Amino acid sequence: MKNLVTIFSSPRDTFERVRGSKVAWILPTILVIIISLVSLVLQMPYLLDYTRQAWLKMGTVDPAQIEQMLGMTAITSYVGGIVGIIIMLFLVALLLVLLNLIVRGEGKYMQFVNVVAYANLPTVIGGLLTAVLLVAMNAQSLTDVSLSLGALVADKTGVAYRILSLINPFTIWGLYLYIVGAATMMKRPRKKVAIWIVAVWLIYSLVTVLSAPAV
Repeated sequence: MKNLVTIFSSPRDTFERVRGSKVAWILPTILVIIISLVSLVLQMPYLLDYTRQAWLKMGTVDPAQIEQMLGMTAITSYVGGIVGIIIMLFLVALLLVLLNLIVRGEGKYMQFVNVVAYANLPTVIGGLLTAVLLVAMNAQSLTDVSLSLGALVADKTGVAYRILSLINPFTIWGLYLYIVGAATMMKRPRKKVAIWIVAVWLIYSLVTVLSAPAV
């Protein structure tokens, strides 16, 4: 429990403490799942409304069946959210193992699982804050509230908005924890590890943004 607090105040010391543990990832992962589900519950009305409008615009779905299909969409969103978090946890850890080989680090797989579990906390906290603000401000759509630079763009449907949405303090905070955690486990210079992690994140994020269909 202590590590859930110190990861925000002294991340390097926290990662040093969990370095030898094979189960340190469990508690932060449970917390990430809980926070993500709460955020999803708050955002679900907006997600369902967006999906409903998209189906009506396409005209390929029988309007009489839309509500029934939306019910299934909600269920699959909750289940998919949980499964996705677990899959990402172990998949990203594998990518860190690859980076470990590139920089000739000393990290082990389960150490990187611990890193991913703790580094995900800022992102889900940012997501929860956004969801709370959506409800508190009685927003009309998901894009009405943003903690990123995307909030400065009037057109919420363009590429500029999606690119600026990447610049989010909680996302940057999470990247910082990835860098500190990976460098600690690998026992390699933080700057050397940071170059690789930031580069991969930028490439992945830009490809995702540019390949996404227009809203």
